Amino acid sequence: MQGMLEERPPDDREIAVDAVPEAAPDGGLPWARRPLAVARPERARAGFSAWRDPATWMIATCVFGAYLVISLYRLFQLTPSSWDLGIFTEYVKQYANLRAPVVDVRGPGFNLLGDHFQVIVALIAPFFRVFPSPATLLVAQALLTAVSVFPVAAAGAERLGPGAGRAIGFAYGFSWGLQQMINFDFHEIAFAVPLLAFSLSALVRGRTRAAVLWALPLVAVKEDQGFTVAAIGVVMAIAGARGWRFGAGPAPGATPGEATAGERGRGRPGTTPGLFLVWWGLSWSLLEIGVIIPHFSATHRYAYWNLGGVVGGGPAFSAGGVLAQFGHAYPVKLETVALLLLPTAFIALGSPVAAIAVPSIVLRFIATNDYYWGTMWHYNATVMPILFLAAIEVMARWRAGDEARWRTVPPARQAPPWWQSARAGASRHGAAMMAAIAVALAFQYPLSGLWHGQTYEIGKHAVADEAAMAVVPDGATVTTTLNLLAPLAARTDTFWVGNDHNPNTEYVVFDGPNSGYSPAVTNVPAFVQQQLYPKAGYQVIFQADGVFVFKR
Repeated sequence: MQGMLEERPPDDREIAVDAVPEAAPDGGLPWARRPLAVARPERARAGFSAWRDPATWMIATCVFGAYLVISLYRLFQLTPSSWDLGIFTEYVKQYANLRAPVVDVRGPGFNLLGDHFQVIVALIAPFFRVFPSPATLLVAQALLTAVSVFPVAAAGAERLGPGAGRAIGFAYGFSWGLQQMINFDFHEIAFAVPLLAFSLSALVRGRTRAAVLWALPLVAVKEDQGFTVAAIGVVMAIAGARGWRFGAGPAPGATPGEATAGERGRGRPGTTPGLFLVWWGLSWSLLEIGVIIPHFSATHRYAYWNLGGVVGGGPAFSAGGVLAQFGHAYPVKLETVALLLLPTAFIALGSPVAAIAVPSIVLRFIATNDYYWGTMWHYNATVMPILFLAAIEVMARWRAGDEARWRTVPPARQAPPWWQSARAGASRHGAAMMAAIAVALAFQYPLSGLWHGQTYEIGKHAVADEAAMAVVPDGATVTTTLNLLAPLAARTDTFWVGNDHNPNTEYVVFDGPNSGYSPAVTNVPAFVQQQLYPKAGYQVIFQADGVFVFKR
């Protein structure tokens, strides 16, 4: 990685790009007489702040509104992607009521801290106490995503100019990885997205202390985030040891000798803070995986080791086994990597900051669960802020280096090497390319649902589900199908009908057409009364459109 980060050019004089150089004898212009990387950089307004910029606020508001609509209408239509919204609704409800996080949705008496270490989600509890609904979690997730736009746009504006910062903020806010997270209902990883955005935004602007402070809480999001924190520390430590500076060069629009708001306080990443983050991240991940989660688990072990294959105690461990496991289903994994890099037009590959995404990707690709390998679900959301901020870092460095080269290279008539021309085009037009890619991909991912009428339709079956749930009183115990878990978990002690060893709850709410059983249950009363709970004595007290409520 030697030379990947260049020192800031010693000469900060403004480049006079408006002057037309003398024509070469053949009628062409000597390329070294004009800026190789960029035309005149967009001049930053004095004191520009993304938090005070109306355009950035508009982008963040659109991100919040679009994602909230997508997730809320999935809730209204009772078509969840999985049981996670129900799990986290009961998890937050327990904290809101100052109780241990026992989540019966996950299993009778199941303490969720024995599954994952996601204590940061408890921050939603005070709001849930006021608004006890799964919608509270969805609002929080959309808000966290929208807030993460500001540090990305701020870094882009400081290093590349306000216009580029806004374009990159737009492309990031509507990137497909974030869309898939929103489409997944709710997940604790929503807290990692803004924390990573703030931390890495500070890092690429040379604000080491802020980068460290924003990275520290990541260990409370999930047990694997400690490895990402350690990766931030490794990049920071190497940069400090080698004397690298991220985003080298003056901010766009800076006058000769002027210290802009972005330049003040900017320094090289420190080796000591980086090593501290490595220790902090690895220590917490190992503590959570090896001690805390097994302590709260009924089996006293970390269940997800089973997905590690040769790494998790299955077949005998070997380097060849790890490589074979990593390369298994490589077409799917290569497609995922390509799609991860596409939103930044592959520019992020030029920055060592992109290496921070490696631990999470490697852990996913080594796992034997094929859900982790692809582009569905929420697993790619945390990669988005990493790669977009990596792209900002390398574009700023390319611009600075090319401006310095233009000052020092003697006039010549030959054309620049192709790679310099490509790099110059990427540094100049990269932000616009990212915005264009985001617009194009919007037609392939959940955002496209916003302009389809069926997104907003609440069918009669959902109305029947709502009527059935209304029969169940607050505080009751109830067993139900997956699509009704979240609404009922907000106000009852809820069990999923698909779990074993459920108790005989006071009520059973069974949505026949959406039960998840295959083949579909056609005679719901017979199935519940004779097969599921033959000795419980359940009687039908409500029926509408294939939805039944039983009372014991």
